[in-house]
Amino acid sequence: MTDLVLSLLCAAGFFLILLEDRFRLWATVACYGVTYLVSLGAGWIVSKVLGPSWAVAAGTLVLFLASLVLSKNNPLQKFYLVVLTLSCHFYLEAYIPLALGVMPFSTAGAFAGFFTLISQLLLAALVGLCLYRPFHHFSDRGPSAFLWGMCLIQLGLCAVANGKVDFLFRMHIPAERLFVSTAMFVAVIFVFRSVYQAGRFRQRATEEAARTAMLDMEAGDFTDLLAAVKEVKAARKAGEYALDTVNVMLQDGNGEMVPRYVSIFKKNGENVPILAAYNENPYLNAVIAAKAAFAAQNGISFESNAVTGSTPLSSVEMCVLVNDLLTRACLDAAAYDGDKRVRFTVFPGEDSLTLEAVYSGELPQQKGFSWKGKNLTQLLEWLFDEDAQNQDQLHGVSFQDS
Repeated sequence: MTDLVLSLLCAAGFFLILLEDRFRLWATVACYGVTYLVSLGAGWIVSKVLGPSWAVAAGTLVLFLASLVLSKNNPLQKFYLVVLTLSCHFYLEAYIPLALGVMPFSTAGAFAGFFTLISQLLLAALVGLCLYRPFHHFSDRGPSAFLWGMCLIQLGLCAVANGKVDFLFRMHIPAERLFVSTAMFVAVIFVFRSVYQAGRFRQRATEEAARTAMLDMEAGDFTDLLAAVKEVKAARKAGEYALDTVNVMLQDGNGEMVPRYVSIFKKNGENVPILAAYNENPYLNAVIAAKAAFAAQNGISFESNAVTGSTPLSSVEMCVLVNDLLTRACLDAAAYDGDKRVRFTVFPGEDSLTLEAVYSGELPQQKGFSWKGKNLTQLLEWLFDEDAQNQDQLHGVSFQDS
């Protein structure tokens, strides 16, 4: 009942729309157009020998071979479109005669051809719209067990619609065949859409987690920047105070005290974290200095011994690694009580470079829970709250690059 020309045209539409193009759009359209004409020739030859169903299979196989070159998707996704085309063909072969037979008027002649044409186009459009987003969303994935299962289900649909399992039906075999094949078609589309929605949800969750991590990283950078600015302002204020003091000394005629005062000021300036020298690399020195300033403002004793030597890592890579290590160490140490320390060490080895950040402190005293003065909501929140995991007093973060 179905038309070979239209069946292969719908198949070419599946390959063109559902698959990712490897080349430019118009080049892909032209190539599939030529392949469609070749598939028509192959289908016409096979139809004379084996019949219309084999003709559709032969023409679709030609499109499949062309898609191996024209599209980026994995071969299993392209093979699924072959099975999908055959499923649509056999489904319409089961549906159209039954639909025409139940109509209350004569369906012979042009109406049957028009109804067949509309049915083929509508089914192809419906399937294409339902599978468009799932196919493009998973276009870069390799062959999977899920798609193998979908291929087997589609082959089962072909067997049901083609009458190969009619022995399973007892009464009204054509109607039962159509009902089961329709249910299988709907189930396939539902599964595809469900997997697509699950993939989209996972993608959005991953993107949101990456965005949150990026914002946390940016917040840490801004915190370091603020700490560095505060330290620079404090150093500038101390310098202005020193100049005023020297000016007063000179006005009072105590010029002999100026050299001693200057030496004391220089010695005190060596203890300013933002002005200390930590490494010969100016970029790496700036990163460590910013972390040292943050540690000083949070009451953390900061020690650094960074000797990079000759390393294949670029300055950018070194700064990123050191920034990540010190950010984690300083933030964790800032949450502790008592004597808080951070010790950062970098030392080269034979074909290796070791970076180590160790921080320590006393765990904050946890307040015990009391039932007094608590309402029912607070008691339920305490009862179902997740237990905080125990932490050790000494923590460390290390990284070694070889």
